[in-house]
Amino acid sequence: MGNSLVDLFRSETEFDVKASEMYGLMREAAKAEFLLNAVKCDVPHTYARQIATGKKEDAPFIVAGIDLSSGKDWTPGQQDTAADETPEQEPERAAGQDVRSGSGSVGIIRKHEQRVEWIDIQDIIRKGNAPVSLPPGTEINFTLKNGDPASVVVVGVDHYEKGDCVFWFRRIIGRHCMNRDDTNEGRFPDSDMNAYLNDEVFALLPDDLQSVIAVHKTVQKTADDDIETEGRLFLMSVYEGRGSNDWAEYNGIDKQFPFFEERRNRVAYDEDGDPVWYWTADPSAANTTTFCLFSYGGSSNYFFASADGGVAPLFVIK
Repeated sequence: MGNSLVDLFRSETEFDVKASEMYGLMREAAKAEFLLNAVKCDVPHTYARQIATGKKEDAPFIVAGIDLSSGKDWTPGQQDTAADETPEQEPERAAGQDVRSGSGSVGIIRKHEQRVEWIDIQDIIRKGNAPVSLPPGTEINFTLKNGDPASVVVVGVDHYEKGDCVFWFRRIIGRHCMNRDDTNEGRFPDSDMNAYLNDEVFALLPDDLQSVIAVHKTVQKTADDDIETEGRLFLMSVYEGRGSNDWAEYNGIDKQFPFFEERRNRVAYDEDGDPVWYWTADPSAANTTTFCLFSYGGSSNYFFASADGGVAPLFVIK
């Protein structure tokens, strides 16, 4: 049997090679070494590609990790509005306005911005690194398919189950009613809002974000039975935001997101950066025509189901 091409090479075999070919071999070997190190160190995909190609990419969104360090005299107010106060009656105020400052103490905000992709976010979560890399308060800014900017914030890690990460649209994604016919019959599962979220709003999300959002089950109690629905976008309950139920019936399983323990963190904003009231998933237990909401200052209230309120949904990645 004749010798193969491989048989021609022995240890320390010398052969002629052009300088340009040697350069190409060394370049590809170095590239492979860099990419292998990137994989071992969990370097985000965007960075790894740019290292390999030498071409700068514009990532779809920015992650801004926020570290808020407060002075010891800086105490946020936690008082809610009176029971008879409606969203229209409450004066517009910015988050954290009900704050008493002591002897010149200030809150210091430090931001670190990093360009990543949604697949990188899911990878972080699945590897169990979310508590460190995506702690509650981490803000993610991206662009919707219609060109509008969007901003979500991490509000919980391992909240519904081990290994999940919950995001909230702190910048509302529009305004919509809970039900056009001014009723809370059927609660959130049968509401116009639920259909709107998982049809029109979900369609606005970038494809790569849609692909990583998990299905979530919402459970609500009625006088006779529990009502359940599944969807990829959903509204928080009053209990999840406030830790208590003033106007709604508690389902026995919801837990407050630690991020929302401070009332100012429950404040949502509109496209102009102004505080805005927004809907929750809970129908009011007081009557059959209203749903519960969080107001301009992050307090809980209720209003007519046919009103166009802020849409601030949540979603889960796991």
